[in-house]
Amino acid sequence: MFCNGNGACYNYDPKDAMCPSWKGTRERIHSPKGRASLTREWLRLMSQQGVDLSQTPEKGVNALFSLPKRIKNTVGKWRGEYDFSHEVNHAMQGCLACKSCVGQCPIKVNVPEFRSRFLEAYYSRYLRPAKDYLVGGLEYMIPTLARFPAPYNTLMNNALVKRLLRQYGGMVDSPAICTYPLIKGLQSRGIDFATPERLLKLTDAQRSKSVVLVQDAFTSYFETPLVLDVVDLLGELGFNVLVAPFLPNGKPLHVHGFMQAFEKAARKNSVMLKGLASTDVPLIGIDPSMTLTYRQEYEKAGYGVPEVQLIQEWLAQHLTQLAPLSEQLPAREYYYLPHCTEKTSAAPSLKQWQEIFKGLGQSLHIQPVGCCGMSGTYGHETANLKTSKKIYELSWAEVVADEQKQ
Repeated sequence: MFCNGNGACYNYDPKDAMCPSWKGTRERIHSPKGRASLTREWLRLMSQQGVDLSQTPEKGVNALFSLPKRIKNTVGKWRGEYDFSHEVNHAMQGCLACKSCVGQCPIKVNVPEFRSRFLEAYYSRYLRPAKDYLVGGLEYMIPTLARFPAPYNTLMNNALVKRLLRQYGGMVDSPAICTYPLIKGLQSRGIDFATPERLLKLTDAQRSKSVVLVQDAFTSYFETPLVLDVVDLLGELGFNVLVAPFLPNGKPLHVHGFMQAFEKAARKNSVMLKGLASTDVPLIGIDPSMTLTYRQEYEKAGYGVPEVQLIQEWLAQHLTQLAPLSEQLPAREYYYLPHCTEKTSAAPSLKQWQEIFKGLGQSLHIQPVGCCGMSGTYGHETANLKTSKKIYELSWAEVVADEQKQ
């Protein structure tokens, strides 16, 4: 929140990552500078009132005891009672938490971090919307829901359920769970789950050719074929692939300000990852946003974890392994529309993707685009739907339409 007023976030270039909410609304409160200014004023007012913001737990007994007060405050909010916190909350709800500001602001203003801290404090006084619990609890619910993909998908496609979710759940266009279980695909390929004991049994030669794929909820359950494609690719390159057992990453919890729940998830996950990394087998992840959480939000929370590399970071270290496979592939041209968080928080990764494709005898063109407007679940939230579509139309729509014509 230590914005110096440089105004770099008031960027009109639709093909630049920072700041999508500003570009989609043209409202200054929906920029890093605007949110930082509002937060500083909010902190000043809290300090004047003697509020200790370090004492705002929102779980267990404390949450239960504070429920009557939160109900009372929320009713007052519905009746129009003024609280400056509502203005700050309005600005924070418009943030995509894409972290473009962290990577592109000259002084690295980290809006997603202080946004999460604000939401934690704000919802210690007011009731949370249902969508926060749906999104925050997704990683915990999805393993059970994925056991019944057909009924779940049928329910989510029901017109009445869609309307209820839109109006009362605050969510739209819920993605379908993949009907082919990841574990079944792994078993058919003879892929084992990684444990420290299993990894320690590997010989030095086997360990040098092994890699552990760290799961995330979004690819494992909603894009299962992608995970299996990665496993197949690494196998074709001669690597022994093992998959880490699924544990909630906690990123959705952090985004919505469930900080204590996030820290609990981070603590448990870090123990598992440290155990796996102690065997000197590298860890890699597929989804950029979830994978980068280990080196950003986890570090900030004090749960330092071993390096979990983005898949392209790791592949770029093994370019010589690509040569045999390149001989089997006809040369083609590919176009890549980069992920916002990946582009700004791991900038070298774009060059790494090009090196990997070159190693496979292919050409990869990085398309100059800004934000796609989704940013995790942002585009699935009813309140953000209009802005999400606007952001998409700024740069992605034209590129996608051109590619479809070709």
